[in-house]
Amino acid sequence: MLEDLDTNAFYAFGIPFYLALIGFEQWLARRRGLVVYRFADTLGNFCAGLGEVTIGLFLGPLLLWLYDFGYQHLRLVTWSRTSPVPWVLAFFIADFGYWMYHRAGHRIGVLWAVHGVHHQSEELNVSVGTRHPWFSDSYAFVFYIPVPVLGITSVQFFVAISAISFYALLLHSKVLRWPSLFIFTTPQTHIAHHAKNPRYIGKNLGAMFTLWDRLFHTYVEIDPADPPELGTRAGYRSHDAALSQWLHFRDLLEVQRSATRIGDKLRVWFKHPGWVPPGVTPPPRQPPARASSDIPLPIRRYAACQVALTIVFAMAVLWFRQRYALGWQIAAAVVILWSTSSIGGLLDGRKDAQQHELWRLLGALALAIALTAAGAHLLLSLIMACSWLLSFGWTLARRGRSAVTPFANR
Repeated sequence: MLEDLDTNAFYAFGIPFYLALIGFEQWLARRRGLVVYRFADTLGNFCAGLGEVTIGLFLGPLLLWLYDFGYQHLRLVTWSRTSPVPWVLAFFIADFGYWMYHRAGHRIGVLWAVHGVHHQSEELNVSVGTRHPWFSDSYAFVFYIPVPVLGITSVQFFVAISAISFYALLLHSKVLRWPSLFIFTTPQTHIAHHAKNPRYIGKNLGAMFTLWDRLFHTYVEIDPADPPELGTRAGYRSHDAALSQWLHFRDLLEVQRSATRIGDKLRVWFKHPGWVPPGVTPPPRQPPARASSDIPLPIRRYAACQVALTIVFAMAVLWFRQRYALGWQIAAAVVILWSTSSIGGLLDGRKDAQQHELWRLLGALALAIALTAAGAHLLLSLIMACSWLLSFGWTLARRGRSAVTPFANR
């Protein structure tokens, strides 16, 4: 029943669909002679999405409670159960709420520090659609307040926002195509939104419909003389999904420290992204994350295995979350988030990556043993944790057959 699901569990059920869609997109790209996926970038995208739904495991129930509270106490109208009006309103108002939230994320520095994670990739493929900021839901709900006020139930909103989210996922592709019919957002228009060219920044903000962009003059067509350059002005700096959530905040803090006036120190957070006070030098551009081709093959294979195992582990936690006490859920979430950072550190080639990865594997094994001993339905976690250790040993064993040390700092 829909009433028994929250959005994050529902998205977890969608993971097989995501993977099938990515396979289809890759097949289309190869037929057309295009390269649309980069190995490490793709793993970073997956890990970012994994972190977002993991945090939503705790934030989601609170947001659903707030929604039901608003519906019960603030709604202005009650629709008939058989009326199609609230279903239609749910789609349009939810999409408009997303447009307002999205616009704020491109206009206010502190909100861009959260949302900008989604724009860091310099590719455009379905995996980029899963590259979510981890903390956007902490303020995004404000922009959806009109939905329960207008008498739309949580189930109606849930169906609408889930459909809009899946539709938005499809927009992140260079090979998928369909007509806009003047009202729908398409991959052909959404690519401009991910560009860092001045004429495209902050444009084409709609998730499903272009109506709001056209109404509020944020709609733009691609100019063949100015092809989109994907990414952000700060560049793609890390494959670590956890570190990526912090990078734009670090930039703001650096500018704030350089500002001499109290007012400027505050304005840094609320002015448009990239604003610096007069007389302050912008933060120097940081080096990009190392290219996938520069990452040793054993590390790439190891990272791919670990991301796959972590996804399966997270799916089990999300699907069967009601069987676990809150403490076990928190411990499992820590392991998942820790995994996204540790794997990213290996891909980035950080000096302490090997040590962090070893501690992560030991922590995961300890959690699986504790859960099994406590009688929780997580025998699968024990098997997976052992698989992680076996995978780790397999990678280390390859050192004897390779001139490259798997965890070397490169």
